[in-house]
Amino acid sequence: MRNYLLILLFVFITDGLFSSNYYHGKDSSHISPKIDTNYIQDYHDWLNIKLIGVMRDNKFSIKDNVSQSILEYGINTNVNSGLGLTFRGIGVDFEFNPPGLNNDDHKYGKSTQLSFSTSANSRRFIYDVYYRYNQGFHTTIEYKIPNDTTGVTFPIYRPDIKNTLIGLNLVYIFNNKRFSSSAPYNLTQRQKKSAGSVLLGTFVSLYAINADSVIFPDTLKKNFNPSVQFKDAGSITYGLSFGYTYTFVFFRNWFLNLYTLPGLSFQQYYSTNAYNQQTHTKFAAGLSLQSRFSIGYNRSNYFIGISYMENNYFVNNDKKSSFDYKLSSFRLYYGHRFDLHRVRRSSIIFKKNRFIH
Repeated sequence: MRNYLLILLFVFITDGLFSSNYYHGKDSSHISPKIDTNYIQDYHDWLNIKLIGVMRDNKFSIKDNVSQSILEYGINTNVNSGLGLTFRGIGVDFEFNPPGLNNDDHKYGKSTQLSFSTSANSRRFIYDVYYRYNQGFHTTIEYKIPNDTTGVTFPIYRPDIKNTLIGLNLVYIFNNKRFSSSAPYNLTQRQKKSAGSVLLGTFVSLYAINADSVIFPDTLKKNFNPSVQFKDAGSITYGLSFGYTYTFVFFRNWFLNLYTLPGLSFQQYYSTNAYNQQTHTKFAAGLSLQSRFSIGYNRSNYFIGISYMENNYFVNNDKKSSFDYKLSSFRLYYGHRFDLHRVRRSSIIFKKNRFIH
């Protein structure tokens, strides 16, 4: 699949964004007294250059709580590649769609994607702010083609389904002197010894789905009550989360990070019935789950690894039906670090020697 508009810019501001010393320090020396250097090695002032491969997904599902029927849609995911740069807490990733790699539009249809985000893993906080727009969804299950006797199955493609999502996540790290949230994901630090931390977070999400007609395919309408069949729906979700993360360090430079953050949410849900155009609204409590996973090799001059992040929101709009949506991203990376201070010092010494001679 080829996107009309790919993700051109992904900006994240790392370590120290929430620190009062962020704008005053010339280098990372102001960070060292606040961390246990027996557990964390900081590379905030080093230049990170990395090759990346990224795949992002977006899914939503509707369940009829009476018949127990489930319908799930997802986008045709792209595999993007590119180059990432990070220096002194500011980073940028340039991504593009490699030609000849995403050629499955004939089966899953085209998905248009527009995404902007900013995120950070500072010493005390993790935050994500993001905007996503997708158009063109397909069912995640394949179905038989009506009046076809060959038994061939295909996913059902809906080019008219549009989805808009705006979200904010903020997480506080309690053990911020010995545990680094940057080490397994932004790679601006290195976890030298195994450590973990309790997490406390808050989040808010605005989600909307629009379609030209009822989103339930004709062949599946009989499995769902007409009262739950909609063409427009959305929710405002906010809440608190509490979880834990831990990084295992083994063979000195290898690491494995596990991260889970379940939450309790409050939701204002609405939907417009596709048949009588009546709008249904509901305020209820729900659940959320943020999870991360990362494994790799991290030493002073280079690093390599993979990471996976997923956000799940479960919306119980009424006793007749429930609505869930999920965002995820998978990342593969290989990069090098460059100590520019050392390069600069070497250059100064070289110039002095030339002047003396």
